[in-house]
Amino acid sequence: MLMVSLIWGTTFVVVKNVLSEIGPFIFIGLRFVIAFAALILLSPGSLRFFKASTWSSGFLLGFFLLLGYAFQTIGLKYTSASNAGFITGVSVVIVPIICSLIGRRWPSFRTIVTVVTAVAGLYLLFFQQPPFTLARGDLLVLVGAFGFALHIVFVDLYSHKHNAVAITAIQILLVGVFSLAVGSVVESWPRQLSHQAIGALLITSIFATALAFWVQNIMQKYSTSTRFAIVLTTEPLFAALAAWAWAGEHLTRQAWAGGGLIVLSMIISILTRREKNLVEANV
Repeated sequence: MLMVSLIWGTTFVVVKNVLSEIGPFIFIGLRFVIAFAALILLSPGSLRFFKASTWSSGFLLGFFLLLGYAFQTIGLKYTSASNAGFITGVSVVIVPIICSLIGRRWPSFRTIVTVVTAVAGLYLLFFQQPPFTLARGDLLVLVGAFGFALHIVFVDLYSHKHNAVAITAIQILLVGVFSLAVGSVVESWPRQLSHQAIGALLITSIFATALAFWVQNIMQKYSTSTRFAIVLTTEPLFAALAAWAWAGEHLTRQAWAGGGLIVLSMIISILTRREKNLVEANV
């Protein structure tokens, strides 16, 4: 799972670099269609679990997953990979807020503490230099974090009723097909893809989506969701390190402080929540 977290973290800089030659929706579409094919090849037996109820639940979950990836990928065009990694991590903190709203109850004190800590971290990330305005890319990625948080909440509500691989494959297929449809209308198809773009598609579709979920699905029976979630809090740290190593991004002390507060809020949120049956993760 630590390797999965490493792969997910590095994809931020991989995706940001490739967006200079391919539109975000076309990239997401190709990524998820390839991931769907790879996941079915890894687990062909899951096809028999593609039932009507699984399709309906998968479409709902896929909608939230699409929101997350669409806003995150578009936002990556206008912000740094390291900022995107830390901001996406806020989704873990948003989850208990959504649960409180659904349950029509006040958030617990520990939830309020994690939200305040996360907001302080976001403030330090957002407003690092004059004129201290909120960058468009940061805001888009934050909207994407809400999409991922909604996905986590509804995965916990619906996924246990279906075969894990089948319902995930349906979500992936929905994101891929819808993104390709939108991209074909609002974006231009590249005449040819560079080796960098092809490599990015293979890394994000096979390793960061299909294979990562497949490994996660196999490994989760050997541990608990809390332990897995703690391991996955390293994702934004890997994103920052990859951005520094491959893209030359250098975080200021203020940015590191902001990112550190966000990771701290993630850890507090995970350690103080009730044990979940499912691992909270971006497939």
